[in-house]
Amino acid sequence: MDEFQINRNESWMHSQSFWVVYVLGLLLGKLTISILDPDFQYGWLSITCLHALITFFGLHWQKGLPFFFPEHQGKYTRLTLWEQIDKGKQYTPTRKFFTLVPIVLFMITLHANGISGLPFYLNAISSFVVVLSKMPKMDRVRIFGINKY
Repeated sequence: MDEFQINRNESWMHSQSFWVVYVLGLLLGKLTISILDPDFQYGWLSITCLHALITFFGLHWQKGLPFFFPEHQGKYTRLTLWEQIDKGKQYTPTRKFFTLVPIVLFMITLHANGISGLPFYLNAISSFVVVLSKMPKMDRVRIFGINKY
């Protein structure tokens, strides 16, 4: 019975409709920046860094379930949302999608802002941290014990 139990905390992530809305949200963010300040040349860098910040804390830092689901009885309290996706199985379509998005954002930002100076380093570091935290070797790893409990 346990293997058929759905984790409502992450089940919504598997929908390809959600993926489309996710990408449209990123594009809408870039469009908003472009409308508010058409001369701002770091729109994609802003989106990449903001996306990295939000997804790092949302997927890789926050642990447990945001709501109480009695059927889970605390079995997810020590797992991040990323570790809960597909019950920890690696290389599923959902995990591939969420890994591909920051890589594509990195490439778009690289094209938009080049490979020199502070914008490149901000782009590289924010993308590297988010992609590294999604790698299978980092599953359930707490570097230096940070966020262990």
